[in-house]
Amino acid sequence: MSMYDKAKDKLGEHSDKVEDAAKKGVDKASEAARHKTGGRHDDKIDKVADKAKDAADKIDGKQ
Repeated sequence: MSMYDKAKDKLGEHSDKVEDAAKKGVDKASEAARHKTGGRHDDKIDKVADKAKDAADKIDGKQ
C-alpha cells in the first residue's frame, strides 16, 4: 500500500475532524484577509471562504 493510499484511508477515518479543522482554518484566514484589506473586499473574501468550506465538506468524497 502506497503512502497516498494510507493517507487517504486515515483521512476517511477522521474526515469529520479534518473538515472541522479546515473550516476553522478558512475562518481564520478570511478574518486575517478582512483585517489586511480594511473591509474593502469582504464580499469577495466571503465568497471564496464559502467555496473553500464547500470543498472541505467534500473532503471525504461522500458529497
